[in-house]
Amino acid sequence: MTRTPSLADRLGHVTAQATFVQAALLAAHGAGARSGGFRASDVRFFFLLFTNWAEHDVTRPSQDLDLTQVRRTLERLCRSRWAEPMDGGGRGGKAPRGQRYALTELGVVSLAEELADLDRAPLDEALFVACFAASYLEAVLARVRGQAPALSTPARRRMARMLDPKRILREARRSTAAVLADLEERVHASRVMDEAARDALANKASAQEVARRWESLGSYQLHRVRPLTEVLLGLPDDLKRFELEKGMEN
Repeated sequence: MTRTPSLADRLGHVTAQATFVQAALLAAHGAGARSGGFRASDVRFFFLLFTNWAEHDVTRPSQDLDLTQVRRTLERLCRSRWAEPMDGGGRGGKAPRGQRYALTELGVVSLAEELADLDRAPLDEALFVACFAASYLEAVLARVRGQAPALSTPARRRMARMLDPKRILREARRSTAAVLADLEERVHASRVMDEAARDALANKASAQEVARRWESLGSYQLHRVRPLTEVLLGLPDDLKRFELEKGMEN
């Protein structure tokens, strides 16, 4: 059976941006429950609001989501039955300006599950999702097609489990611990490689011999992409000398 493409696949955006779009869709759906659905402009507003929460206006000032991207995303969600145009608008053709939409139960559950799937996510992104879940989980659970409560019991349980803020924070802690452990291992490996290079150069070893010695230590993580010997020997002489003599100090 073919896997249903994730929202990140549908949007064509990096995963980090898709996370904020997922949250924006859920928020727009909830906020539009009493007004006959949500519009593309509502999704863009919540996207900008949530990226502002995460300080992306400072760290990623050029990040934006234009209305054309949102409309195309909504069209794809409708084709996948994750969303529906209200009053039958936009079916089988281009949606009129100001078209309102509502998420289906499948859409709400699927978006929530994707939002909560934070395997090795950046810490700021995981903290945002935890904050979003702590603030809006009950509101999300209560809204499907503007009727509250409308989610089936199994769907509510599944969403409550996935968007449990404590679970999300546990995952964030595990991910952060894995990153710190990797950094510590890199620091140790750099010290070992620096010592090996000093010993080899003291014995008049060539750059190729040093590179082979480094490769034998097994610390270089991109050997399958490009061997370290190839990388080092392909550098200009000044950069090669820097890597051999000082690069591992940093």
